[in-house]
Amino acid sequence: MGLTINEDKTKFMETLPSSVNNTSFCVNGHSFERTLNLETIRALETFERKALRTIFGPVEDQGCWRTRYNFELYRLYKEPQVTQVIRSNRLRWLGHIWRSPENNQTRAYTFKNPMGSRTRGRPPTRWIDDVENDLKTLNTKNWQKVAAYRWNWRKRAVETAKTCNRLLCS
Repeated sequence: MGLTINEDKTKFMETLPSSVNNTSFCVNGHSFERTLNLETIRALETFERKALRTIFGPVEDQGCWRTRYNFELYRLYKEPQVTQVIRSNRLRWLGHIWRSPENNQTRAYTFKNPMGSRTRGRPPTRWIDDVENDLKTLNTKNWQKVAAYRWNWRKRAVETAKTCNRLLCS
């Protein structure tokens, strides 16, 4: 069972200030739609549990039928939750970006410090901030050196993110 991604329909996750009205952007001729971070994660988790409840059905408990609890669903499913897979893929992408050449536009835009004045109030969370929070939760120190070596990065960060339940709480 593998996952194939249709690049023409792929959405990416990004947190943006609510004042930005861009609905999509183009990279290498492919158009990507912007999605909301927290709302989308909750919707994905809800959809995943709804699908699992349909697949596994109700359980008989003392002569009465009831819907399965979330922990029962995940115990039966034995696969990482969809949010764990997303975070794992986000860490995998970070490794790709970090190993890319210095003059790569994706790397420049990911790690550059934006110039200019910021809006009032709490600054918006950037993609790199979310990834660094995930790395702190995984206790990955000095991620730049680890990400330089692909197999070491995959083992220490990407695969660990799929199995780490602490990422679900953050």
